[in-house]
Amino acid sequence: MLDPDFDCPNGCDANGFLFDEVTRQAYPCSCREERLRRRAHGDMEASVGRYAPPRFQDLDWSSLPLSGIAERHTAAATHVRRFAERVGDNVRQGRGLWLLGNKGTGKTTLAYYVAQQARAAGLSVLTRNTTDLLNELRDSYKPDAQPTTRQIIDAVTHVELLHLEDVSVPRPNDWVLEQLYTIVNRRYEHNKAIVFTSDTPFGQALKPDALADHIGERTYSRLMQMVGDPILMTGQDYRLTVGA
Repeated sequence: MLDPDFDCPNGCDANGFLFDEVTRQAYPCSCREERLRRRAHGDMEASVGRYAPPRFQDLDWSSLPLSGIAERHTAAATHVRRFAERVGDNVRQGRGLWLLGNKGTGKTTLAYYVAQQARAAGLSVLTRNTTDLLNELRDSYKPDAQPTTRQIIDAVTHVELLHLEDVSVPRPNDWVLEQLYTIVNRRYEHNKAIVFTSDTPFGQALKPDALADHIGERTYSRLMQMVGDPILMTGQDYRLTVGA
């Protein structure tokens, strides 16, 4: 059975089929493809987790933290807001975002806002801290592990929007570089959008191409074609200055 709560205007059954009384045959309703897509997304969320923790749900520009970010980082907030207004078209065309800057400037919140709007638009979304994702992949090699390696790889490959946090944090080694390349390359080949964040220590110049040294030239090259120029956010750690 597909989504029983799906409100189909054609009155199809729970599996997305209509019945022709003349031919006495069942045929797929126009909604069946969408219902299959929704079930796949639901299965994905059930196996590998939902799109956002409580702190980053129900984000709105009229209240904190988004209102504060818009005040402190107007250009970045405007860019993200415009992207999110057309998130369905952007994601379906494989366009993503890179938020690069100092800790505590609001990169994560803006990325979660995009994820929130994508999900509200009916797209499947998967968010992971990059270190956590790599740890989950490592643990999935164990016998009887849940989710399995295949479930994780399938999710990060096929989800319509993949949101990765702190891409620059994991210490690079051959295994880490291989996993990052696999994830990015599969999405690149399938024209699947990525939104990701990365940090630069406060006081240091923001150098986008420095990420290539951390994640590998092949992975960096593909990401750049998928996201374009990064959205830069500089300043002191807002969490520390206000205790938030």
